[in-house]
This record gives sequence, structure tokens and C-alpha cells, in this order.
Amino acid sequence: MSFCNKIIYLIASLFILFALTCEMDHGLEPMRSHIQGTISYRGEWPAPAEEVRLVGATRFPPSGIEDLIIGESIPLTGDSYDYDFYLEPGVYKLVGVAWREQNSTWAIASICGLHYTGTDSLTPGEVVLASDTSVARNVNIFVNRAQAHRVTNSKIVGSIKFEGTWPDSVLDVRVIATTKFSLFPVQLPTLLDISFSNGVPAGSDSAQYIIDAFPAHYVATAVLLFKINDSFSLNSIIALDQTPYTVAEDTTIAGPDFTITF
Repeated sequence: MSFCNKIIYLIASLFILFALTCEMDHGLEPMRSHIQGTISYRGEWPAPAEEVRLVGATRFPPSGIEDLIIGESIPLTGDSYDYDFYLEPGVYKLVGVAWREQNSTWAIASICGLHYTGTDSLTPGEVVLASDTSVARNVNIFVNRAQAHRVTNSKIVGSIKFEGTWPDSVLDVRVIATTKFSLFPVQLPTLLDISFSNGVPAGSDSAQYIIDAFPAHYVATAVLLFKINDSFSLNSIIALDQTPYTVAEDTTIAGPDFTITF
């Protein structure tokens, strides 16, 4: 190889190495889009806590723990904590706090505090990170530690049948059990009073619902119809059963059976 060819080969090799290094460095850039806010605490945990973490989700209601983005660990104690939650750009339907007691696992019931907008305690506040440099501020969360749910192997099961033609634009159907609900006088639940079932796909003729429930006394069970671009509200309820029952730790309870006629 001539001297000139050696120089050309060396320059080309250095150029390729530089390009690869730049590409690798770019991939290691820290995430800049994030959510900021203050978590306010009161009360004591119902059991010794292993850890507390920030959580987010791009869909609501989440189908299971796999739909949650579990973030950094945050302090177990104290009255307040100013947080930064670094996330990819996107629309987040849920931002909150989840806890895990010692020797336990994560579940949807681990969520112990949520960000709301206004006075609506049934729909989490939506948070938008439009670009990789976006910062969403004042996304504040309140946590009453004493109301945190313990995660056990407790379930509510039942059947649901559908008659008639399904409405258009339906995402799925969920069955919920709530520990707080009354029409006279009016007493509405918050999201932390509710256990959700798996989703029943639109167009089903029948299905079994399974609710991964936190141990508690439940006062009502309802069927909710979720449509595209609809938020969770009392208008989502298409059937209601107010038979009370108690779910103990690590037990499976028979919930009401429903027939839905469209």
C-alpha cells in the first residue's frame, strides 16, 4: 500500500470511529423530558413499607401492572417531597405514587396517590410531554398513607353476558367493585376506593370477569362501558348491583353476575 493510500485509509478509519462514537454518545444522553411536582403525605403505612415509587401510565384504566411505568424510588417518610419524574415524550393518563410493603409485589392496588385536576376524583389529571425537552410543572400528588391498600391474592369473580348489538367506538367493558358508593345521600368513590377487573373485549357474547381486589368491605359492583376518547365517570356505568360483601386476604369471592342488553 502506498504512503498516500495509507493516509487516506487512516483518515477514513478515524472518520468512521468518530461517527460511531458520536452515535454511541447520543444514545447515552440523559432524558430531559420530565414531570415536576410535590408529593404531600399524612398518616402512617398500614404495614412496614419496603419502598415507594413514582408511577405513570399512557392508558387509563390500566389493564395490569404491565401498563404501569414504575419510576424512581422516593422517601418513605416525611411530610412532603419535591420530585422530578423523567419520562419519554407522550400523553400520560395517570401519574401517581405506589407503595410496596415488605415481602410483597407490585400491583395496580399498590397505587396510593394520584394527580387530579380540579375536583374530579374519578379521572386522573392528564399530563402531556410534547417533546424531549418538555417539563410539566405543578403535577402535585396527595398520599394518605393510612389509606394505602395491602396487596394480597384476593379476587372477586363473576360472569357477564351481552345481548343485542354493541354500540360503536367501544374499547372494552370493565367490572368494578367499590368500598364507597351511595345514591341517598350521594357519596361517590375516588379511584382509590375502586378495584378494577380485566377488560372484556367489545363484541363478546359472554365472559368471566376477574377483579384483583384489595381486602375490604365492598358496597357496590358495577359494569362500565369505555368508549374511545371518553373519560371514566358515572356516565360510564351500564349496570349496578349494590349487594355488599367482604373480601378477606387471599380469598376468592363470588361477585354478582350481570346480563347487559344493548
